[in-house]
Amino acid sequence: MMNNDINFEKNETVFNYRVAVIIRNKEKILVQIDNQLPYYFLAGGRCQLREPSTKAAQREFKEETGLDTILKKEIGMIENFFISNFNGKNYHEILLIHELELVDKNMYNTDIIHCIEEAKKGHVIYQWMDINELKQEDFRPKIILDMLNSNEFIHKINIDETY
Repeated sequence: MMNNDINFEKNETVFNYRVAVIIRNKEKILVQIDNQLPYYFLAGGRCQLREPSTKAAQREFKEETGLDTILKKEIGMIENFFISNFNGKNYHEILLIHELELVDKNMYNTDIIHCIEEAKKGHVIYQWMDINELKQEDFRPKIILDMLNSNEFIHKINIDETY
């Protein structure tokens, strides 16, 4: 199968077009925990050519968890600039954040959702974390937490040294 992810490298900089998924559970959001990384982040992944970002968010979340979702609203966009901890390369990333709702309402009563995606299976889980507690933790990009309570689409620029 051909890889249609929107990701390329030019002049020693990697460009990514990505989506991130916000799922709320009262004062908590679902965060991804990868035991190979020292920080928390949102579920999501790369958009593919000719794929609307809203569909990419739902597709990525389903690939990672097996769970169906409903689009609730678009939260915003972050132009994200960082140096990768993995490969030391500069990244220029367009990150669109979408709020989704779980179709299976029973999943809001679970503490942990396990990742089923083969490449991440065994070292990635999804857990509900209090938004205020996340502000004290290493959550990336942290600027997302400031966007959650707006009723309007927000555009931010985020420059991190490493990610």
